[in-house]
Amino acid sequence: MLFFRINVMTGTVFSAFLLFVLVSTNAHAIPAFTRANKVECTTCHTIYPELNEYGEAFLKNSYVYFGKGDKGAKTKESTPPPAAKAAPASKSSAARPDIKGVGNADTLNKLMAGALVATDDTPAESAAAVSHEIPAEEGQPVTTAADAKSEGLLLSAIPEQLPISFTASINGSYNRNTVNEFDFSTRSLKLNAGGNFKEKAGFFGTYLIYTENVANIANTSQTPGNLTSKNDIGELFLIWRHALGSPINLKIGRLQPKLGLWKSNNKLSATNSLAPYVYTVGSQSVFRLEQPQDALEANAILANRLFVAGGVVNRKQQNTKEGYGHISYKFGGADFVANEPEIDLNKDESIFDFLTLTIGGYGYFGTNGNPNTTAGVTPTQNKFYRTGVDLDILYKLFRMRLAGVLGRDDNPELTVTTKAVKSYVAAVEGQYSFLENLIGALRFEYQDDGRGYVRRYIPTIGYTPLQNVKVAAEYKHEIATSYKDLPGNTAQDFINRIGTLGVTFSF
Repeated sequence: MLFFRINVMTGTVFSAFLLFVLVSTNAHAIPAFTRANKVECTTCHTIYPELNEYGEAFLKNSYVYFGKGDKGAKTKESTPPPAAKAAPASKSSAARPDIKGVGNADTLNKLMAGALVATDDTPAESAAAVSHEIPAEEGQPVTTAADAKSEGLLLSAIPEQLPISFTASINGSYNRNTVNEFDFSTRSLKLNAGGNFKEKAGFFGTYLIYTENVANIANTSQTPGNLTSKNDIGELFLIWRHALGSPINLKIGRLQPKLGLWKSNNKLSATNSLAPYVYTVGSQSVFRLEQPQDALEANAILANRLFVAGGVVNRKQQNTKEGYGHISYKFGGADFVANEPEIDLNKDESIFDFLTLTIGGYGYFGTNGNPNTTAGVTPTQNKFYRTGVDLDILYKLFRMRLAGVLGRDDNPELTVTTKAVKSYVAAVEGQYSFLENLIGALRFEYQDDGRGYVRRYIPTIGYTPLQNVKVAAEYKHEIATSYKDLPGNTAQDFINRIGTLGVTFSF
């Protein structure tokens, strides 16, 4: 049934929002990727945690940082500084026979030559003189004597700083039709970890430490969804970058399959994900596009602007495997490896100088339902597919997102009498950046999942008093209509109104 709680945004919520904006104090918090690469959060985000095009490049390149606005080839083609500019020889750095290991050969040679390690008898002024002049491996920031890592960490590729961070969310809403009219509570606290090992392997993991009012999925054949219960792993995967010298990256583990252009947390809204990514069909089939799965995925960036991905999903207690594919292309703007476009200053300004267009398409097919691995039990299963198209348009301070998906489930209720159901879901959202830390958005969604149709209007204002703190005030006006011909459906039009004030921060 398409019934939802009726909620109303009151002046109290907006007053709380304004009060928070005015009295927000300093927070001593920087997420893991920012610490590791020594950059600001705004390098990869518009308003945290929504990604900009450099954040997308960082994600697609397995958490390897290219540098905002730098071309990936610059590091490779740059001329190494003369040997005379390396750290001065000393009794402990001129020759280092004590340095041994089986790590990266180039790094080992530099360590033995004393080029990467500042020693106790190296004068401070000499160390400063060679700052930013020590050769770096391809794609890595230039290493300096002043901030060089220890020898063991360099050789073993262990990050010098623990690549972990925490993300927390606190939401408040008002519901006049329930006993608990005003709901103000801590929603979730999760641990994130991610990074890369010498650019040869990337990794990422999310572990839910606490969440409120989220029930476990009862379907035993369902891989646990993203943060579905307390103490649950959301994502945990390893990436082999450029496997065997090819442009292909291999991902394995629990991951969100690459389908749409945006991940579930890549949004301005505090609570409302895009409907095409989160809708379900029927009361038993709980599949949704944003759901992490145990999967093996191969992806690659071709010609810097074409991204392709495909994978196989292993659904628990099912003999059959599921498959998916994705393709996207980017016109204008920085490409998928953070190369800036060439600008001709001799020609007149054109709309195409500021226009960035990314289009993506995807497909997913699978089977869920009762386990088919139990002896003597005839499985009741649902074969389904989803196919969709996304469009991301960016022009100066304006951004528009369009997402649409078509699906079919042949037995969503997991009964012998259930008819096949087709679903159609679409969303369009426009954003405008009033300030670098203040964005307004308006979204419209249409959902027809076989049980009825829903229209949603969702205005949102996002504000970041600090780069790692986001305050979002949003209102959702929802009109749900159930189909009369379905058993048990009596009500037709049902209006839901919900207002939310959400605070998300990471440290």
